[in-house]
Amino acid sequence: MDKNQLIELIQNSESKLETLKSIDYDGLKGKITELESVFNEFKEGGEKLLSEDNILQIGIVGQVKAGKSSFLNSLFFNGESVLPKASTPMTAGLTIIEYAEKNTFEVEYFNEKDWNVFVNQDEDYKKREQEVRLQNPGAPESIIKKEIENRTSEKIRSAHEMVSMCSSKAKQKIGQKNDAKEFYDIDDLQNVLEQYVGANGEYTSVVKSLYIKMNDERLDGLRIVDTPGVNDPVVSRENRTRTFLHSCHGVFLLSASTDFLGSGDVSFLNSRIGGSGIGAVVLLASKFDSVLQDIGAELEMKHEARGDLYDTAEMQTKKFKRRLRELSDTIDEKLRGRIKLDTTAGIGYSIAHKSAEKWDNIERQVVQQMKRYYPNYFSTDADVKEVFEGLANIGDIKDKYLEGVFMENKDTIISEKVKEFFVKNRQEISNTIDHILNEFKNRQEQLNETTIAEIQKQKEMQGKLFDSLKKTFANIFNKFSSDIQNEVNKRIANNVRFNEIRTIPTEPTTEAITCKGWLYGHNTKEMNIEHVNTYELCSQIESAVEQYVKSWNDEWQKLFDNARKEMSEKLNTAISDFEKQVMSTSFKDTYYRDLIDKALDELRYNKELEIGDIISKYQRLGDDIANNQFYPSGTDELKEVQVASYLARRLCEHNKNLIDSFRNLSDSIKEDVKKEINKNLQTAFDVIEKMKTSFADNLKKEGEEYLAGLEKDMAEKTVVLKKIENIISCISELSTLYQK
Repeated sequence: MDKNQLIELIQNSESKLETLKSIDYDGLKGKITELESVFNEFKEGGEKLLSEDNILQIGIVGQVKAGKSSFLNSLFFNGESVLPKASTPMTAGLTIIEYAEKNTFEVEYFNEKDWNVFVNQDEDYKKREQEVRLQNPGAPESIIKKEIENRTSEKIRSAHEMVSMCSSKAKQKIGQKNDAKEFYDIDDLQNVLEQYVGANGEYTSVVKSLYIKMNDERLDGLRIVDTPGVNDPVVSRENRTRTFLHSCHGVFLLSASTDFLGSGDVSFLNSRIGGSGIGAVVLLASKFDSVLQDIGAELEMKHEARGDLYDTAEMQTKKFKRRLRELSDTIDEKLRGRIKLDTTAGIGYSIAHKSAEKWDNIERQVVQQMKRYYPNYFSTDADVKEVFEGLANIGDIKDKYLEGVFMENKDTIISEKVKEFFVKNRQEISNTIDHILNEFKNRQEQLNETTIAEIQKQKEMQGKLFDSLKKTFANIFNKFSSDIQNEVNKRIANNVRFNEIRTIPTEPTTEAITCKGWLYGHNTKEMNIEHVNTYELCSQIESAVEQYVKSWNDEWQKLFDNARKEMSEKLNTAISDFEKQVMSTSFKDTYYRDLIDKALDELRYNKELEIGDIISKYQRLGDDIANNQFYPSGTDELKEVQVASYLARRLCEHNKNLIDSFRNLSDSIKEDVKKEINKNLQTAFDVIEKMKTSFADNLKKEGEEYLAGLEKDMAEKTVVLKKIENIISCISELSTLYQK
């Protein structure tokens, strides 16, 4: 689709929407709003794509604290902390960086509606805090804080932080127009930005988004969009992010190395990246230094030999690749095989490009820890610079991805994006239009087939119906609760098994072994010994963890699907029994069956267990167990003929310890899954209890509103039918526009 075709489509669509707006019919207004919502998103995204077809837009996405700001600072600001790090999801703003002849930045503030949401969430936090303090008089502040965390969501805690840090001066900016300022260089920009988006900035709590325009030739033809975290709690900002992603041509997805490709990242990859038609994806295992420090700390704690830095880095990179391969079947098919994978450590670039006296406290600590765990690689200042430059990997990322993947293929990427955008969005709009069209066709049919007398009779019978069925509905819901509990405790708990690892995979290796000499002294000889195959063991443990947790989730979903189906059948049977009792052609049961299905949809929210974090947690712990390598030692005082049997015994003991550790892990994961199941059960019980007391009344109310509307339409049947006929005609014409 070119610009002229888009303009023509938009004009025709707007014309049809205006025609619909001119039709005075109560049931139409909400449908027009629904149509305008999907149409405007299509219009804005399409216009942006076609009007800026020479600009390549790259998104920087990932979880909060995945290192996005550090990465961008390294990529465009020489490692200087120009873009401050977000402390919470609430303070993670949307930042757009692009080329301009003048260096300027512009700040957009939250409006009153946004802020009122935060204030209400802050009140929820204070209410929970008060409850905790009343129930735990005299408890240490650490206990109070922990209990408040258990009773509040991250969204509520973040809102509390924002409202608490908002000064009276900052509050005056809420709902105000954007502030725009010029800056001279990076240092000047850094100083100004600290006030608006720094961790302790005066206006940080009220800033919604930030636009930076720089006279930097590297940005010519390029726009960088640094998004908030994957699960942005600010709805209006989240909508803005979605709009930007619709017009993004490619993304750098940062996933923290210590929790690589967790459930949040995979969900975002599929729903947002794949769902926005983005085909060029560079996946970066960020904060790579952190996982290397964790491994070093683990070895030190176990009093084991220092690891080799490059071997450790290579092993971790292989694990990232394996993780991506294992998730291949769950990734959007349009993205499979097109994701480029690499590693980065934004802080490493900053360390490598600053003198030691300019390092901040965190940078000094990172250098100190890496020297401690991998001393052989940091003998001189030059070594420090070289290693951290390599860990940052920014040079390669610029050459291989920013230039090689994105800029060199700019025209192709833009062309594919435009094509994908219009195909996908036209289909979505077409589906929405057809759904609304069918609703009005059904209404037309009902009006043609129903009389006023039948509606009056239906109203009389409806009251009797739901009054008589209240007890029946309550009994059905009680049985539903009981069945769920029994199914979980008996059938599912017995059917889902954790695949125990009873044999540790090993592989032969050649090691230099020191033992007693024939006469005196010691000899060092190359000997073939068995080692744990940590790669294979990691794979087995990760697979066992994933299979166990996913089996629970599959069974849970089946349970709710079957229970919902059974409940629907019983509720509908109750309606049918009533229909047989009244034996009246005036009684129409179809509408109530639809109402029941819609009402039961509330149970769908309980179909997904929040288990992605459990998988990530225990796969990490499993990797730690597997990588607890067997090291041949203690042979100095043995004769050569004794070494083989001694090391075999040691390996056997080591493997037994691994199996014991794995059993402990399996016990722990079962407990964590059980807690998650119980939490979901309680939520389901709360929903069912609420539905038990209100289900019949809600159905009755919905039915009364429906019949009242139908009766009103029947009073002016000829006029209303004409209006609906015009609505159907107009929506049909609108539908045709998006089916070409």
